[in-house]
This record gives sequence, structure tokens and C-alpha cells, in this order.
Amino acid sequence: MRILCVFLGVLVVRAWALVLPTITMPPCDSPEAEMAAGVFQNYINAQRTSGFKYALNQIDEIKIIGTPNMEIYKMEIELLETKCHVLDPAPVTACPVRTKAEIAVEADCDVALTKTGGVLTVIEHRCKSEPETSTEDICVGCPHLLPLNDTNALQMTTASLAVFNSRTANVSLSKYAILEVGRLTTQVVSGAPKLFSEYVIVETNCTTTEDDNCVPLNQTTATYGFCTAGNVIANVSVDCRIFAPQPVVEPAQSIMPLLIIDTTGQLSAESVESLDPVKQAPIISIVKRQAPAAETVAPSGQPNTVPIPVCPGKVKFF
Repeated sequence: MRILCVFLGVLVVRAWALVLPTITMPPCDSPEAEMAAGVFQNYINAQRTSGFKYALNQIDEIKIIGTPNMEIYKMEIELLETKCHVLDPAPVTACPVRTKAEIAVEADCDVALTKTGGVLTVIEHRCKSEPETSTEDICVGCPHLLPLNDTNALQMTTASLAVFNSRTANVSLSKYAILEVGRLTTQVVSGAPKLFSEYVIVETNCTTTEDDNCVPLNQTTATYGFCTAGNVIANVSVDCRIFAPQPVVEPAQSIMPLLIIDTTGQLSAESVESLDPVKQAPIISIVKRQAPAAETVAPSGQPNTVPIPVCPGKVKFF
């Protein structure tokens, strides 16, 4: 009877061990961490319908929960806003990141992904976005953000689009309308205030020789473009780049879009959908992978083990 009880106890322990989740904490600069962060970066840029693309700046933390059916990645990731609009087909690797002097925008994100069959999928995320500025970054003559409803800046934006449309009046091209104003700034140049605007334009059903009552074409047929404009007093300059037509990709409906919590009133925001937190099995016993350690020699000649910091990871920009 005792042997039978011992045998049954061993079977129970082995069966229980098979379902116990494990937790690993790889270095934030490890290939698996970089791959997961890259998946999230590409996902968030593909999901957003307004604003600018974001680039990975730093991985702050990663924890991988192993279960019999999948791995669950819990990560803290820092992104920086680029100068490419989300409708710009250019890959994010080709998009320059705004510098601090240009009022960079940082997004701090809590992310959850699953890995099944070698495929990583974003299942939950929440981000907080704010300008990356400090008193040390403020300088005389540097640009300053304006609210997106600033009257003077919007008037300049409208005037700049009229200039662009008038340039193509003798060419068989469509007339464009403003789809979204992405950023408004002001700067003192040569003693005079100058306004700057970055905005997206969309093709309408009018030609450049026609007047008002223009309606934007639908998403499947319209072309889009991105314009930068500025003025000093009454002189308006504008430069627009028309994007090549892109296939329409419907965003997933079950995943939370990027949440931008803005306290300045100067950043655009998107709606937020509720999403239940990631469900995971109760963790009764945890097996952790230890961080690598380096050996140093103490004054007595005996080696000391000093943990090497593995997180946060390397800062890619600033």
C-alpha cells in the first residue's frame, strides 16, 4: 500500500508540473525581446488611422509566461513619434524621429502578446503619449506646439492648400482637400513669428479648374498626400508630396487602438475600446531564468558575483 501511495503521489506531482507556467525574464536587448517589440511597433502603426508613425526607442521590461499552449509576453516599451504620417507608405525604418528641439513626442506602452506556433500576436496594449520636453530642452527661438484648433495657424493651413491647388490648375489633376491637421507650431524667425503646419490632404471629385462643392473620394479610390507649410506675415510657402496608392487594410476590431492620454490639448487623440486583461493560469510555482552575472575580483582576491543589468535596454535615439 505504501508503494502504491508513493507511486500515485509521483504521478500527481509529475502531472501538476506539466501544467505549471514558467516565467523567464530575458535581457531587454535580446533577439526575442527585439522581435516582440518590432511586432508591436509594426502593429500599432498599421492600426492607427490618424497621427504619425512611432518608432521603437527602448524596451524597459519584458517577462515571458510559458504555458502548455502558448507563451505570453508582458512588456513595457517606449516609442518616439516620427515625421511620417500613418498614411505614408514609407517603412518606419525610413522615417526620421523628431528631435527634442522639434518637440519630440514619447509614448510609453504596456503591451501583451502571445506566441503560438512561433507567431507573435498583440492581444492588449495601453499607451500614454506626451511631448518629450524639459526645462533643459527649452531654447529661445525653438518651435512651440500650438493647439490643433489655433485660428491663425488653421487659416494659414487653408491658404497654403489653395496655393498648392493653384499650382496644378493647368494640369489635369484633382483638387485636394484637407483630411487632417497633424501638427501646428510657431517659431520666432528673424524677429517675426512664423507659423508652421503639417497636414494630410485627400483627393476630391473636383479638378483644379473647378470651384467649390468638392467631395473627397472614397478610401478605395482616393489618393492622399502630406504637406508642410509655413508663413512669415503674408508670405505662405507649401510643399506637398502625394503618396502612391496603397491597398486598403481593415484594422482588427478586437484589439485596443493606441490610447493617447494628452493633458496639453495639443496632441490628437483616438477613441479607446475596452478590453479585458490577459487571462493566465494561476501561478503556484514559478521557475525563473536567472540574469547572467559577471565576476569581479574583491580586494581579498576572492571573486565576487555582480549581476549585470539586463533591463531596461539600450536607448536607440535619446
